[in-house]
Amino acid sequence: MKKIIAASLLALSFSSSAFAAGTVLATNTPSKEGAQIFGGTTADEAARADINPLVKLSTGVIGVVNFAAEASNANQSISYAVFAKHTKGSKIFGTSNDSTNVYWKAETPGALTNANLPSETTNAGFGTGWTSY
Repeated sequence: MKKIIAASLLALSFSSSAFAAGTVLATNTPSKEGAQIFGGTTADEAARADINPLVKLSTGVIGVVNFAAEASNANQSISYAVFAKHTKGSKIFGTSNDSTNVYWKAETPGALTNANLPSETTNAGFGTGWTSY
């Protein structure tokens, strides 16, 4: 799970790159199980899964990315928080670009929904109910 989150963070850190995920990545929207993200310097390159794979969630794993539409000022990067959960698992894992911690929260097995996730794009969302390590 840590590898998935780390890879997601790596993928999102390339602000000048293009990404494709089969569907448009929307903030606070759960992915499909086993979703993949491809990258490149253009939209055409990003769509080529055969040469530019960046992240592939395992079977049964759903991810969510909350991101700001733009940086709050010219000296900052776009803020984001990344979450992942296995449909048979009992924990949601998450982290954000302004934190070195990985957070987890207990939840009943099943699909990951955004109903139990903070909408913040920073570590401020990891409050009550979240444990860090």
